[in-house]
Amino acid sequence: MKLIIKLISLSLIMISSYTFSESNYGSLFSFAENRIEIKGTAPNIIFSSNEKIGEVCSDEMIACFRSDKPSNIYIQAGLEVDLINATLVGLMSDYLQFNVNKNIDYLKSCNAQVDYLLSSFKVNKAKIYKATACGRKTISHKEMEVLLASK
Repeated sequence: MKLIIKLISLSLIMISSYTFSESNYGSLFSFAENRIEIKGTAPNIIFSSNEKIGEVCSDEMIACFRSDKPSNIYIQAGLEVDLINATLVGLMSDYLQFNVNKNIDYLKSCNAQVDYLLSSFKVNKAKIYKATACGRKTISHKEMEVLLASK
């Protein structure tokens, strides 16, 4: 009986968090549209297992937008909400740019992610995103310490 109650509780929590995050995608998409000044139709967000993301994207990625499937954004299930949201803002920016220009300016997408994190009061994460060009560049542990200690 306790197991059934735990399973039901867990299911309700998962459904409510999924519903919350589903409703949040519209605001993330609006943020991306406004930040890069391109309007469009919202993409399909597809959450998949790590293995499936490795097949669809690449082994080292947690999410991707594919030009051969331009209406979908693929993201690994089970990630931290801040990481999901910042990643989606970046990929939605890529998606919008590609659908209009058939080209992606990664700096615009990165700036949208940094702005999103700042607007969410995630200053340290925004600093890290900016310093690493949103994960496209690595920095040393010492550089990270200095970065996070700075104002």
